[in-house]
Amino acid sequence: MNFGINSKRLRALLGRPLFVVLAWVVLCVPARAAVSPEAFDAANKLYDAGKFADAAAAYTQLLQSGRASSAIYFNLGNAFFRAGEIGRAIAAYRNAGQLAPRDPDIRANLQFARNQVQGPTRSPPGWQQALGKLNLNEWTWLASAAVWLCLLILTLFQIRPMLKPLLRNYLVAMAVVTLCLCGCLGLVFQQTRFSPSAIVVARDAAVHQGPLDESKVAFTAHDGAELKVIDQKDNWLEVRTDPQHFGWVNGEQVLMLNQNAKAVRSQR
Repeated sequence: MNFGINSKRLRALLGRPLFVVLAWVVLCVPARAAVSPEAFDAANKLYDAGKFADAAAAYTQLLQSGRASSAIYFNLGNAFFRAGEIGRAIAAYRNAGQLAPRDPDIRANLQFARNQVQGPTRSPPGWQQALGKLNLNEWTWLASAAVWLCLLILTLFQIRPMLKPLLRNYLVAMAVVTLCLCGCLGLVFQQTRFSPSAIVVARDAAVHQGPLDESKVAFTAHDGAELKVIDQKDNWLEVRTDPQHFGWVNGEQVLMLNQNAKAVRSQR
């Protein structure tokens, strides 16, 4: 794991020729644009001085101004972790991973933070971790490219009928690949848009059998526990970690994510 601040990536980008910067922005996530190096460095200095809560507030202010990037989320996660707020750290690392899903430091720090969580928590299944190697935009590009290749081969069928015997096998293979990529895209889209999750940010969160304070406590989720959100009633969320642990938790004790590098609730 790496709990050092990440400013080299931003500085290296700002020092490159304009056309390289534009290409980097287009190929990566558009939300990384407009990062202020002065504000970013000021937040990093607070972190270096050991003022982790103040650094987290500074990084959060950058994000709230629309200057999202994996580097800011990564540093925010480090600041929260060093401040002892494991749940908020996990949320920040997950958001960073949505923007840079293959970054080894982000993945290592997220796993390290998850290992600190006590009690029941939701572990993402293997297929979800595998699909998480690419973000939604990347899956969309791959599926779109596969569809266009299929259309190109079909167009060649019409333009050059004599190539049909040669291209038939390529078309079948490309069709299979396209179906697989579209299926993966559908799963990622469903997980991103329609499967919200919540992270406990209180020291201990009582999960009740019903959406009332008077309801019997089913189990206790601790700081950093990840919960699958099933339903919502007023300020209560119906959640579960596994088939044996489910119930209702007060929404004030969790941070609800939409898994698209944004938090539904405020991070502070």
